[in-house]
Amino acid sequence: MKDKKISEEHLENEIIAPEQENNAGGIIGFIQKKWKIIAIFFVAIVVLIALILMYKANTEQNEYNAAKALARIEVYFLNGEYENALFAPDSLPLVRGEKVIGLIKIINEYASTKAGERATLYAADAYYQLAKYNEAKTFYEKSSNSKIPDIKIGGYAGTAACNEKEGKLQLASENYLNAVNLIQDDGLKVRYMYFAGLCNEKSGKRDEAKKIYRDIIDLNKFGEFSNMAKAGIVRLGDIIE
Repeated sequence: MKDKKISEEHLENEIIAPEQENNAGGIIGFIQKKWKIIAIFFVAIVVLIALILMYKANTEQNEYNAAKALARIEVYFLNGEYENALFAPDSLPLVRGEKVIGLIKIINEYASTKAGERATLYAADAYYQLAKYNEAKTFYEKSSNSKIPDIKIGGYAGTAACNEKEGKLQLASENYLNAVNLIQDDGLKVRYMYFAGLCNEKSGKRDEAKKIYRDIIDLNKFGEFSNMAKAGIVRLGDIIE
């Protein structure tokens, strides 16, 4: 009986061993046959990781360069030297031995950076102050596509102001309200609401204007724009309840 048991165990081993050998051989055989594809796959992964790291490094470097360039030219914008801010002529002094670059060049080279987006809004404001409304509108519209809230708000409001200059009052009202929808601060919100109401009033949209004026009063009963809204309602022939 003992010999029989040993024989059965031996038989089982004889049956299992070839399967294990085949499995091992199958994996090894697969690797031997497909080693070129496997090698290419791993090389591709390494290259992809390297590209991601390079992209991240380049992005960070661009953000730094754009922020530095904007900080250097920003002083001219804030001082009202709009032509200098836009184009940075060669007559401007060097900063740490380097030539400063203007807003337009910052936009062209670093448009996708945060500083580049802010430069776009600055350029729009500079052109507006120079009464170059077509150019201003172009940059305001670009700013309205920004993912940065305050730049987006400025873009909509600036576009609306340019619409007013063009006599497109209804479009101006819509863009002011686009800005309003993004604003959290009630003080700034009612300001642009009032501008929207005025545009509707001037374009003959009396009901729309009155509704906006009443919304201003509901939002801020005792502020400056509340009083102006009340005056608007009176102008339009309604009474203040």
